[in-house]
Amino acid sequence: EALSAVSETDVVISVPTGSGKTYVAVEAARRAMEDNRTVIYTSPLKALSNTKYTEFSKIFGPDKVGILTGDRQENGQAPLLIMTTEILRNLLYDAASGEIDVRLDTLGLVILDESQYLADPERGVVWEETIIFCPAQARLLLLSASIGNPQDIADWLTSIRSTVCRLVRHSKRTVPLRAGYLHPNGKLTPLFRTVGIPYGHPNQLHPEAKRLFLEYEDETLPSGRQRR
Repeated sequence: EALSAVSETDVVISVPTGSGKTYVAVEAARRAMEDNRTVIYTSPLKALSNTKYTEFSKIFGPDKVGILTGDRQENGQAPLLIMTTEILRNLLYDAASGEIDVRLDTLGLVILDESQYLADPERGVVWEETIIFCPAQARLLLLSASIGNPQDIADWLTSIRSTVCRLVRHSKRTVPLRAGYLHPNGKLTPLFRTVGIPYGHPNQLHPEAKRLFLEYEDETLPSGRQRR
């Protein structure tokens, strides 16, 4: 659904972790590059940008992928560029001031990972400006597992862009969450029972986790003090 939409319009994907956001990003990037269009993939963190650079270099080949961050600039004319959102915002600022950048002239797809940062009180403005200044010919693909108001975001994109933004959303987890307790001795124990007891029940705590909690409490209570 998302892949078919992103070739024609902007898309916001709001799905849980493990639901295939990266797959959609990779395939959308592949299709854009096959059409000789530049792809820019942004992330909020330099560490995440480095991780994606390594990951995408293995998928597409190191000659097809570049990275631009405050600390690292490699293969800056590659058809697929990984960068922080601030770097892209600055490139768009420069272009708006009249600076010519061939990469933006051929830009076909911008992937904004972790797009819940739009709501960040300090950095959200960077994401907003990036979206506002993004060339009209480029499709936007916003990815998030935790964005709180995806429909509002999609409606906002529709209001400021030249195309209707499509929202792809579901809440079912393909990879279930399992809470665990890491004891200071290095032992990892399930935190909750997974079946048979309703959430919030006092006996929901896994017996082994309960035993370790009590053991740790005994070790850390001041001498002579009784556990409640």
